[in-house]
Amino acid sequence: MNNNYSMRGFELKLVNNVIELRAEGERVAGAERAPASAFTSIAAKIDSHLILYDIRSADYKLGELDWEERFRFVARLFKGYRIAYVVRKEQRDIARGACRAHARNGDKADVFTSKTRALDWLKN
Repeated sequence: MNNNYSMRGFELKLVNNVIELRAEGERVAGAERAPASAFTSIAAKIDSHLILYDIRSADYKLGELDWEERFRFVARLFKGYRIAYVVRKEQRDIARGACRAHARNGDKADVFTSKTRALDWLKN
């Protein structure tokens, strides 16, 4: 099975037992639906519960209500996973909001500006 998938604005690959997701470009409300569908079908065939979600190349154009909806949606999608968000410094607050949603679901998530540190956290 091929554990790599890409579509415009989204990429998924399995690297050393970590599901690496990357979002790029302008991201608007509803843009998460197609990548979520791809993630669900591919992740079901992968024996890993570690996600590195790199959003450094993404520019989100969302209102406050859209953010809350996205946080809940992503937290449900990644239920049972340990998630490391890799962000630009100005994206920290966004990712912290997602981490709070994951915590409400009983999952562990954290925010990093370094992919290396994110991978270290995931694997320890």
